[in-house]
Amino acid sequence: MNITFLHQSAQYTLLSLTCKDSFQVTLNSIGASIRSIGYTDSTEKFKNIALSFASDSDYTGNTLYAGATLGPCAGRISNGWLSLPAKKYHLTRNEKNRHCLHSGIHSVSFINWTLVSVREEDTCAEALFQCTLPDCCDGFPGNRTFSVSYLLNEAHELTVRYRAVSDKTTYFNMSNHSYFNLSGNFEESVYDHLLQIHAHSYIYNDDEFIPEGIAPVENSPFDFRKPVSLTRQMKAFSDNAQLTVSHGYNHAFLLNKNNELPQLVFTSPDSAKKLFISSDAPCVVVYSGGFIESGLPLSGNQISCPGCAAAFEFQDYPDAPGNHGFPFHYTEAGKEWTRYIKYSFVFSCSTENK
Repeated sequence: MNITFLHQSAQYTLLSLTCKDSFQVTLNSIGASIRSIGYTDSTEKFKNIALSFASDSDYTGNTLYAGATLGPCAGRISNGWLSLPAKKYHLTRNEKNRHCLHSGIHSVSFINWTLVSVREEDTCAEALFQCTLPDCCDGFPGNRTFSVSYLLNEAHELTVRYRAVSDKTTYFNMSNHSYFNLSGNFEESVYDHLLQIHAHSYIYNDDEFIPEGIAPVENSPFDFRKPVSLTRQMKAFSDNAQLTVSHGYNHAFLLNKNNELPQLVFTSPDSAKKLFISSDAPCVVVYSGGFIESGLPLSGNQISCPGCAAAFEFQDYPDAPGNHGFPFHYTEAGKEWTRYIKYSFVFSCSTENK
């Protein structure tokens, strides 16, 4: 394994973790984000399968949260209210001036994290980032320290581990917001990919993507218990109001906890490339990218379009603090909060046709 520093400055650090067969994960310290994931194909061209902006500087704003660490809380908190045992906190309402989305405007997704350490061994490579947020930043309580480590091994397994601690009781629900298109072509829809999720239930939303309840996936467009393409489900249930509002999928699935790992499998239309994901999170939010803007400049001289990539956000029940009767676990002062997400990529790095 090899670690290469591609850029180092006061503004940001860019580095790559590379396997011996050229499979590579590039990381940006802005948002402790995944900049790209890919391999060198048979024409010696780098094939990136994670949506990436054309410029490193675009990650400071990162309107899509592309590859970013989400924290202190992924997803929405309805009406911007966080109720904890001792106090109710008013959070930044950065979505429609009503809800707190992905922790507000000063979240860890937009700041320059410190690269604390790197580790390079024969069979793996690891990078560890750390950052802090002050008490009441975007309304969340506690002086908080966050860390995220990226560990890549020669089997093309990328394990992401999150840790967080606060000096006040607070709420942590961190995740990653990478978008994937296994074809590497972000100018075309990702809907023909096959998706499998080990989940018997999903959460349906109102028209502002706030949870309304839990329903079984059976006989619905949310049944991915067996591999099926997004296109097939969307066509079969073309009049489904949930899909219409979301321009596809923007829904949480309640993951089965009966050792069915990985919990999610994403497969290219030709079945040549597969992404397996597992986590200790109770849910995964599947976002099929229906609101991705057209015309955003992406890496590889590509231009974005709606539905060009899908994101899989492993996290708590959405809006857990929002009085929906969902499990809600806050973290007491001085206690460490942890989560992991493991991505396993199965395809040849040396040729697209092998």
